[in-house]
Amino acid sequence: MRNKKIILISISLIICLIFIVFTNTGCLYKLGKSMGEQLKSQATNTSNSSSDNSSSTQETVASTENSGSDYSSSTTELSSTTYNTQAKDSNESTTELSSTTYNTQTKDSNENSGTKNEIQVSFDMDYKFNISGNVSDISFIVIIPKDYKDRQKIINSQYSIKPERVFDDGPNTYAEFIINNPTTNFELNIMDEIVLSQYGLDTAFNAGNKDFDAKDLDKYLAAEKYIEKDDEEIIKTAGNFEGEDTYVLVQAIYDYVMENMEWVEYVPEDVGAKVALIEKRGDCTSYSDLFIALLRAKGIPARIVEGYTIDATDLNVGHNWVEVYFNDIGWVPFDPTYDDNNGSTSLFNNLNNIYVYFSLKRNDLILNGFHFFSYNWHGDGQVEVTKNISVN
Repeated sequence: MRNKKIILISISLIICLIFIVFTNTGCLYKLGKSMGEQLKSQATNTSNSSSDNSSSTQETVASTENSGSDYSSSTTELSSTTYNTQAKDSNESTTELSSTTYNTQTKDSNENSGTKNEIQVSFDMDYKFNISGNVSDISFIVIIPKDYKDRQKIINSQYSIKPERVFDDGPNTYAEFIINNPTTNFELNIMDEIVLSQYGLDTAFNAGNKDFDAKDLDKYLAAEKYIEKDDEEIIKTAGNFEGEDTYVLVQAIYDYVMENMEWVEYVPEDVGAKVALIEKRGDCTSYSDLFIALLRAKGIPARIVEGYTIDATDLNVGHNWVEVYFNDIGWVPFDPTYDDNNGSTSLFNNLNNIYVYFSLKRNDLILNGFHFFSYNWHGDGQVEVTKNISVN
């Protein structure tokens, strides 16, 4: 009986195979066809997936190529005569200035690069040396601008006189010039091609290169000359500010400074936060000193910025503004002075791309407490240096 069943099954299989060969139908054909269709479907899906990835890759390359084309079309060729310099002191960092010709990208101020608008400027610093009597040598030290994350990029630098050295001290960069046996008046010119970026509170949240430099935060919480955060009246005033978070608290102090300070065009001598609070008037330095002192009194790290605004009526005076440190977005700039005088909507959330950063020190020992530059000389004669700043 068992053998009969085997024989019958074998006969059935043979018949099915005959149907498959001659008619493409039958029990095994349907099974094979079904499996084949499933395999074909999987292969098709895999192929489509590969095609999509390939298409996406091609689009990315095309986008990159288009960006490259835009870059080339807006390229400005700059040539310069520059110098290789080394810091002599082992504790000072060395900066190499190459004579490479740079290709730079100039972007329209209305074009967004992903996080901010950018403009390119030529920033010229002319220092005129007036000499009378016998002078054997002059040592001249000047702050020079440097790259600063998401704020400015130095494309090219030129010096009319070779610097003895270019060196860093803390957050600042300096160039030192030694002029031996000057017999007549002369000029020193420093030109920087700089890309300035719009950066403020709004852009800081989306910036790809946030400045989380927190190694000196204690310094930016302490009292120092002109920023008297431990003064009794400063502490009393700071105690009136409350906020649900740091952002609200910073804006409350910012608004207080703007509402209670009266702007004076220029104060030739530094007076500090304490005097600014009492007199309720001052220039950009007084605004900044008071804003910083109140922030530090509330335990919020803050520091002064010294530089220039390219839209100023008199660039030679320079400008001060403030940076505040937030734990989640790092250092962010604010300018209560400019905001108090712009006659438009508050600039608390974002500053325009008009700022050229030079210094992050309030009391610069390298410059003997002076601003932007200092100098000394040997001999019984006299030396007087004046500066002229221009932007193109």
